[in-house]
Amino acid sequence: MSDLSSGARVVDVVAERGFPTNEFTLNILAIVVSLIAIVFWIKLYRRVYKENVQEVRGWSWLFASAVGILLLNISSIYMLFNVSSVYLGIGGRMTEIDFNTVELLGTLARTLIGVSMMAGAYLLYSPMKKGLRYKFMPITPVTEKKSGENAKYMLEKGHTYLLYEEKAFRSTEIFIDLVTHGFQGLYITRTNPREIRQKYNLEKTPIIWLTDAKDYEKRIEPFHIMELGYTVGEFTKKTKNGVILLDGLEYLIIQNNYKSVLKLIHLLEDFVSLSGSIMIIPIDPATFDDRELHLLKREMTALLH
Repeated sequence: MSDLSSGARVVDVVAERGFPTNEFTLNILAIVVSLIAIVFWIKLYRRVYKENVQEVRGWSWLFASAVGILLLNISSIYMLFNVSSVYLGIGGRMTEIDFNTVELLGTLARTLIGVSMMAGAYLLYSPMKKGLRYKFMPITPVTEKKSGENAKYMLEKGHTYLLYEEKAFRSTEIFIDLVTHGFQGLYITRTNPREIRQKYNLEKTPIIWLTDAKDYEKRIEPFHIMELGYTVGEFTKKTKNGVILLDGLEYLIIQNNYKSVLKLIHLLEDFVSLSGSIMIIPIDPATFDDRELHLLKREMTALLH
């Protein structure tokens, strides 16, 4: 009965005062601003590298503020139809103030706070665009035990090589040949690193596992492709004789999208070219359409069959 009574009161208020179009529109705009602020903070949080717990807590407080503003703005939609009034004593007189007016002022204040938060973030980080500290996994380049056999493959430094193969057998053979003849390698794969170490007798070479599993130290979740990109970038800065094997391009595309992964390849190629490293990318051509294959072949410096 109380719900029916409350509904009837709302109908009476709307009939008496008319629908609060301006106030309702303002509240909707405030909610949109709050949602934009939340999305902005999430993207920025993922993008920036946090050095310590204090920085993480600071970002958490900012995010909590944005969420709080959003919830308050959503609740203000209900308050628009509240028939209560607020009484204030001014100069010995009691003045009745409509609750909607109070709520409207609160909405304006929260909207200004949300805009101020976004403006502050822009002012803080826009001058730092070139030097933003992207999140990455520190990788120390190491050299494997040298093979007693002569090197089979001579690849030109500063180039990226694309190999067509269903399984990364030949690309791994090339990678192993290079890391056992003086190159410092970084192996990025969808396969469990334990299997790779046992199969190819890799003792020192760092292996990054593209996985959501939490029990492996050197792992990167597949949708964190910018972290992957800058991890490779930091690795290439530390070595003058580096080789990177990226096995799992199809998996990255499934977890993200082709356009994002193509941007990742552009970024990796820049790092490889600047550092004089070598990158090997095996793909199964059956998993790509003609246009996608054409774009990949055009981006690679060399193509091996």
